[in-house]
Amino acid sequence: MKSNRSALVAVDLQGENAAGGVWQVAGYETILANAAKTIEAARAAGIPVIYSRHALDPAGHDAQRHEPRDAEGRPLASRSDSPAVGICDEVRPQPGDVVFDKQRFSAFYGTKLDLLLSQVDAEHLIVLGCWTEACLETTVWDAIWRDYRVTLVLDACGSFNTFAHKVAMLDMANWLYGGQILRADEAVKAMAGQPYRGWTFSEPHAMHYTAETVDSLYAQLGG
Repeated sequence: MKSNRSALVAVDLQGENAAGGVWQVAGYETILANAAKTIEAARAAGIPVIYSRHALDPAGHDAQRHEPRDAEGRPLASRSDSPAVGICDEVRPQPGDVVFDKQRFSAFYGTKLDLLLSQVDAEHLIVLGCWTEACLETTVWDAIWRDYRVTLVLDACGSFNTFAHKVAMLDMANWLYGGQILRADEAVKAMAGQPYRGWTFSEPHAMHYTAETVDSLYAQLGG
């Protein structure tokens, strides 16, 4: 995990994901705590930290054509005039970090993320955030299509329930060419240059999961 060729991408760690929010994520406090320690370790290792925010024009001019809207045509969620679109205080960006807005699930689609990564000569991305099967997963696929190596931080990602999160993680593991999956504590060790444990991609479609085996296979991703 070379600091001079890596970047950390934190996907949508926003207030809307908190309890009672429009995009409530299960176990969000724990996810934020794991994200915070991973992000701090990246900063300590000199790895650039880049945040995406899902933020739409309040009038919906840049929303998806079929985005759910209220009676006045405004998006029901993720409006840029709402305080809840801000990055959570637990993982607050620091001077030197970069924050950019996106209007579609993937952090690459229609954004400047490729340019940001080019500026720091990144070929390896440490990815964490929400929602695992939507914004996070589409970002990972777009990273793989662009030939980035991806390290997923297993317990710094989440969705509306743990089952959806686990299935999405297994889906990504099946096609994570050149990538690996680590828990936050192991990612911290890796970025500090210490020995660490994790799951490393070896062949496509290695996780032949069923509803009955999701939990046991997911446990293997922790290394």
